[in-house]
Amino acid sequence: MNYIKIEWWNDTDLGEVLYQTGYKNKIFLNIEIEKPEYNTTIEAGQNGDNAEITKFRKWEKVRKFEAFMQEDLVDAFSFMAIHDNIEITLRSGEVLTVAKHTMRVEPSWEEIGCLAKVSVSFVVDYVTAGACLENMQAGCLCSDPIDVLGIQTDAVIGSTTGTAGDKIMFYSSEVIADNKYIGVLYELHTTGLFDWQEVQIEANECIYETVKGGTYLFDGQFWHLFPGYVISMAWTGAGELTTTAYILPGSFATIYYRTPANAPIGPGGGMWSMTGDDVTADELQTGVVKTGLAAQSYDVRLHVWNHSCDYDYTLHMGIASP
Repeated sequence: MNYIKIEWWNDTDLGEVLYQTGYKNKIFLNIEIEKPEYNTTIEAGQNGDNAEITKFRKWEKVRKFEAFMQEDLVDAFSFMAIHDNIEITLRSGEVLTVAKHTMRVEPSWEEIGCLAKVSVSFVVDYVTAGACLENMQAGCLCSDPIDVLGIQTDAVIGSTTGTAGDKIMFYSSEVIADNKYIGVLYELHTTGLFDWQEVQIEANECIYETVKGGTYLFDGQFWHLFPGYVISMAWTGAGELTTTAYILPGSFATIYYRTPANAPIGPGGGMWSMTGDDVTADELQTGVVKTGLAAQSYDVRLHVWNHSCDYDYTLHMGIASP
């Protein structure tokens, strides 16, 4: 990509912009993002024994860029800063997610009058700690998922029957690509019609779809097939197969291939072979290249894990044909 792409949107309608329909602003700029800067803040006091007590600590990673802008573009960037969501895609394809409400826009008008030299800074990662600290709970996500009877579009919610206690996730009719859903979990309170009531779900809770099988994780905004899924497999050169996939952020995967595609697993074909490389979630989203492959059909599946949990294999396999 020859330009930097910036997308921004809000969780609710803002000003005169209607965001409830999924609208996003988008702009392409020929600019360079500077190397990151790092800020560390430590606030401390003393107790009755004159021992220093740390009250607050914060570490943050900050990116910046400068550009000359006309007044309408200065307006857009200063308004952008109060939006809930800002994503910046670099020329390399890396996506920077701006921490909520951390963008700072500082214009300085030049002598020629119609242009401003604008300094834009934003936080892309941060860690905070207060006075009371405790260890994280180590373990597997989705260890106790909620059983649901199915996943259906919201178009049929009013005509779905069942037995009291049944749970179904109704997802938006505009399904996000690659097994990613905007959905709401409902429970039937009275046997029959029209008595589906919403079940409140917290981030990192899961549901298990009992009819077809498959676990889905809620990240606070979207539902994801868990622990991940293959998005695409494509031949990108001679003997070069690129696999793109989503797995849990912060986790790792080992990629396994087999050929011919759809062959039974066992002697005589269909044995899984490892790439020999473990890859990160970010690398998989960008695309992992396997070279030296014969031009034939391949299956791929992912073994997903992190430092505290083995999440086993992804449910669905990708298939690539030359």
